[in-house]
Amino acid sequence: MEKRNSNRHKTEQSIVCTFFASRSFNDTFGGKMKNYCDAGMYAELQTHFKDGTVLLVRTTSSPAKPSTSRLEEGFRSISLVEVKWSKPVFCDGILRYGTGLKHVAVHCR
Repeated sequence: MEKRNSNRHKTEQSIVCTFFASRSFNDTFGGKMKNYCDAGMYAELQTHFKDGTVLLVRTTSSPAKPSTSRLEEGFRSISLVEVKWSKPVFCDGILRYGTGLKHVAVHCR
C-alpha cells in the first residue's frame, strides 16, 4: 500500500466515470468524490472496477462550499485516473465501492 505524501481535502461532489478506452459515452457510472489531493482522489462509486482500470472522471456538481485549497493541491473537475483499489462499503444501507483513484499524467512528445 502506498503511503500518502499529500494532504487530503474533504468534498462531497457528484461525479460520473467512463472507461477511457470506450467509444461510447453511454457507458457511464455515477458516484461521489469524498476527498482529493494532488495525487488522486477517493470516491464511492456504484460499480466495482478492477485495479489498473483507466477511467475518465468528471464532476457533475459544484461543491456545497468553496474550497480553501489551492489549485496545485489537487482538485480537478475532469481527470484521467487509474483505479488503485476498490472495496465494498455501505452508504446509508446501499452497497457502493470505496475506490482509490490516482491521477494519470499524460505526456505529449
